[in-house]
Amino acid sequence: MLTDYITPSDIKLNLESTEKEEAFAELTEVIVKRNPELNRNEYLSALIQRENKCSTAVFPMVAVPHTVCKSIKETRLAIGISKTGIEFEPVDTSDKVNPVVNIIFQLAFEQENTDSHLTILRDILYLVSKPDFFEQILKFNTQQEVYDFLVSLEY
Repeated sequence: MLTDYITPSDIKLNLESTEKEEAFAELTEVIVKRNPELNRNEYLSALIQRENKCSTAVFPMVAVPHTVCKSIKETRLAIGISKTGIEFEPVDTSDKVNPVVNIIFQLAFEQENTDSHLTILRDILYLVSKPDFFEQILKFNTQQEVYDFLVSLEY
């Protein structure tokens, strides 16, 4: 379950960032708050390197930036919501239009446990495939409302 990896405090409503790398830094601070052992510079650098290899805007309106980080002890997730959206590069480089992302599921995986990666991606796919997911999640005003919504959608 996705909510096994987050609490309401891991959800950042109204991302201030307008650029994806700024959003990554903003969400890194959310992860660091609960995981002070995380080396933010190492993590952020690895995250940006991963993004430069291939865009993580893998679903309409959703990006899932992720990387393995030596300094984290267990898989962590932060969710960022941008009502205005943040432009990402397309996964398919032949696309002429850059996707606009409103929801970012940012992940930090510990070195030894990349199995959680597939489970979390499966759970994200399940959530975003729900009817009215985007319409609903973008209208919430509190972290608790978003968290409760995610819990209500889990199987």
